[in-house]
Amino acid sequence: MSVGGVAFAVLMILIVLALYRGWSNVGSVYTRLPGDLWISQTGTSDPYHSTSFLPVDRGRALARIDGVEAVLPVYARHIAFRHHGHELDVFAMALAAGPAVRLPPKERDYFPPAGKINLDRVLADQTGVGVGGRVRVLGRDLVVWRIHTGGNSIFQTAYLNAADARAMFGLDHLVNFFLLSLAPGANLASVERSAVAAVPRSEAHTSEEFASSFGNRINQGFLAAVGVLVGIGFIVGGAVIALTTYTATIERSREFGVLKAVGASGGFLYRVVVTQSLIIGFLGAVLGVGASALAADLIRQRVPEFMTTLRWTDALGVFAIALAVAVVACWVPVRRINRIDPAIVFRP
Repeated sequence: MSVGGVAFAVLMILIVLALYRGWSNVGSVYTRLPGDLWISQTGTSDPYHSTSFLPVDRGRALARIDGVEAVLPVYARHIAFRHHGHELDVFAMALAAGPAVRLPPKERDYFPPAGKINLDRVLADQTGVGVGGRVRVLGRDLVVWRIHTGGNSIFQTAYLNAADARAMFGLDHLVNFFLLSLAPGANLASVERSAVAAVPRSEAHTSEEFASSFGNRINQGFLAAVGVLVGIGFIVGGAVIALTTYTATIERSREFGVLKAVGASGGFLYRVVVTQSLIIGFLGAVLGVGASALAADLIRQRVPEFMTTLRWTDALGVFAIALAVAVVACWVPVRRINRIDPAIVFRP
């Protein structure tokens, strides 16, 4: 029971912490795209919350900038469509890459063929379609090419083919963004200045800046509440571990009295109690971390809207905290046990 109590406390702390980590990484979608520098219309905070229109012919000028390895026109906007009676609001994005652009196999997931669409896991579950299924978006039938990880209750993404996006969005001579891939060792500040000069009424943002801007919006709303839950989780979890260790020690008062009756020293009792507390804390923490990893994986599969990211550093940190709390909690009852009258074991 003591081991189970510690394990439950560790499980509670890690799941709430994993929820916080999962939501805090929502903006990382921008850092995963194959590029380093975004060129947008002046006044753009991030692609999800802002509208940007740039002349598509400026891409040639950007490609001539020293340090720019590739220029990817980006088409992005919110689109609403109905599927099986459900009204869906999706952030659709399309990246155009010429034949000269070399992309690792993983990054090609962002470039579906014409007539295809990629959905995130949450969106796929909402539409009820899998790979090979069909959705009708803005009057065009599209076949689901791949389903990628990610998505949540407020941020769902779909990736389109660039030609499809131009036709669906009506952007013949415009583009929403330019995503620049920089050569190794390129001077970022110099490229930014040259890019802004090459595209009138534009500004430059790194992928990290866009991700940070989006993350701050989440942090000011939902994530602040989750942060409070993380704090409460640590307090309640720590209290459960402390009370479990305390109770496990006090319940053995009679046994410790027997040890004192046969001549056990105070130092020996201290070592016994601390050792027992460490064993309970260690076994409970191991069980709790394992249960958290299993629970986080099941949650991602069954309820993808409940975003969880369980980091091994967080698991190690909570593991160490559980051991520390277990040891500290045993010092209160061990002082009481050290004052036990050995005669207690002979009372009826």
